[in-house]
Amino acid sequence: MPEAAAIEFVPLTVPTDADAPGGEDFRINVDIRNRVLTHTRGEDATLVTPAQSLGSWQDQTDEEIHGWLARADGEAVGRMLLYVPLEAGSKRAQLCVEILPEHQGLGIGRRALAFLEGRAVARGRTILQSWTEHAPQPGPGVPARSGFGLLPRDHEARFAAAAGYELEQVYRISTLEIRDETGGALHEHGRDPHAASSGYRFVSWVGAAPDEHVADYALLKARMSTDAPSAGAVVDEEVWDAARVRRMETSRRGIGATLLVGAAQHVGSGRLAGFTELLSFRTANGLIDQGDTLVGREHRGHRLGMLMK
Repeated sequence: MPEAAAIEFVPLTVPTDADAPGGEDFRINVDIRNRVLTHTRGEDATLVTPAQSLGSWQDQTDEEIHGWLARADGEAVGRMLLYVPLEAGSKRAQLCVEILPEHQGLGIGRRALAFLEGRAVARGRTILQSWTEHAPQPGPGVPARSGFGLLPRDHEARFAAAAGYELEQVYRISTLEIRDETGGALHEHGRDPHAASSGYRFVSWVGAAPDEHVADYALLKARMSTDAPSAGAVVDEEVWDAARVRRMETSRRGIGATLLVGAAQHVGSGRLAGFTELLSFRTANGLIDQGDTLVGREHRGHRLGMLMK
């Protein structure tokens, strides 16, 4: 594509039905997301359908999501996302620019990022954050300011650095393949945690949290924003209550996903001490995505994380 291509950023309209007429741009947006992710993660990428993606866009009670398609001479070559947290006093915004690999290096990403930054600043946001996906590569890496983890000096890392962003923290994505022999290994991993977790019991549910656990579950979800490691990155203390949990559960059901939650309950108090989540679309041979996992600070040291997982 010539460098002089006419670039435009087209706002995404969120449809009520992902497959209905008028939802073409939304479907293209999801396709771009899947193609970019497959390029980075390979065939193990967690791909979604437009219907599966729609729920997170429709309910914006707790966080606004704004999206645009990047078009070059009318062809969709990327997408841009702006996430605006709605916690009181928040100064953050999260930005995401995804350009199809075959259209990178033409300056489209730089213009897209500048466009998003302008929209964030117009909303009064002074702390701009982003995330990038990277495949492992040999050679020297970019160190995180947290002191743990390196990123390869690939296109995404060079792009972020050139735009003035600093690497704060690295997240690693791991995959566990469940085979017949895996069960025995998991049982062995669970021996010590069971012995160390005396005074706690394991509880679980599928779908909606039981009424007796929803308040504790909401409290632990809120503490994900303050207790989970975040290095030096600025985070907002999220507000979670039973109503927000029910909104999340409704959103999951609406896109055909099943949420599985395992939790550690303190026997003496009956309160939940920690939780872990799995999200499944119940497709044959499909990946199950690991969601949040947290053990409350006051309950750490009992191997509860391993027990729940």
